Amino acid sequence: MTAGATHPDYAALALAGIVQAAALVHRTANGEGVDDALRRTLLCTIPTHRAGSIAEVFPEPAAYRYGAGIAMEALGGRTTAPEILRYTLQLIDLAGLLKGVPQIVEKLGGLLDTVDRDDPPEADLARIYQQTISTLGKRIQVTGDPQVLGREQTAERIRALLLAGVRMAWLWQQLGGRRWHLLFRRRQLGAALQDVAR
Repeated sequence: MTAGATHPDYAALALAGIVQAAALVHRTANGEGVDDALRRTLLCTIPTHRAGSIAEVFPEPAAYRYGAGIAMEALGGRTTAPEILRYTLQLIDLAGLLKGVPQIVEKLGGLLDTVDRDDPPEADLARIYQQTISTLGKRIQVTGDPQVLGREQTAERIRALLLAGVRMAWLWQQLGGRRWHLLFRRRQLGAALQDVAR
């Protein structure tokens, strides 16, 4: 997945994207409403692995305000659903694992080349997630309403959102983001996220 040119704001956008994906997974798993525009924005970042610049990945930076707001609350020690924090950290870990398995990276890129970049179907993204990320040996256990989780459409949406989260985590790491930054660089990350949240 190509990083292209870097920009200070893009790392914050990517971090906001990870948290936004985690938050939408949490809401979906509990049968809560999900803003369709926020969901579509995230899903459309997945087939941008061959983008010529990072600007192509983030055509609408304002669409990440939701994730930036939640991330700022978490970094500031304010109440955030523990599941969102857990999913965020696990998505970062999965992206790190993915980097160490080049054959899966290559397979993922090939599968994403077959997806509609403008409107990637959730079912296709969910299948790609199962064929690639799910084989890394470290799965994210999503919790929520059992009745909601039992629906195939819910499962597909969650897998698609998790794939978007891995995409954002991969990009965040390419832009210099590290897991330990969440603990030791809270002030700097908070300031950058504040610019995204405005």
